[in-house]
Amino acid sequence: MSYKVLIALAVSLGLAAPASAAMSVGTFLAKAAPLRANPFTAFTNPDYQVLKAEADAATRQLRAEGAARKAAGKAPIACMPDGEKIGILDMLTGLDALSPAEKRLPLKDGYAKVLAKRFPC
Repeated sequence: MSYKVLIALAVSLGLAAPASAAMSVGTFLAKAAPLRANPFTAFTNPDYQVLKAEADAATRQLRAEGAARKAAGKAPIACMPDGEKIGILDMLTGLDALSPAEKRLPLKDGYAKVLAKRFPC
């Protein structure tokens, strides 16, 4: 098999760039910037669904981690009151406030830092 065929096969199987690769905080903020600048067209921007999926995935992962920490008797990452939610604008503002090093973290980890700062235990 030629090298080009192997590359084409890897790409077609999704091996070249795994879909599970986490988006960094910085990438998330960079993709969100045009949507924030023009909120009236945000829903029609192709990146909207990508960003929504990333934020939803980070939230699900943090909930799962929180449940696992609780089951293991470990301290929670954050102590958000029951029924409390954080809106997307608050999330983005919190992510904006992270240090440059923290903005290189996966979105889930950066979001955990935002929640920990906003809802300390």
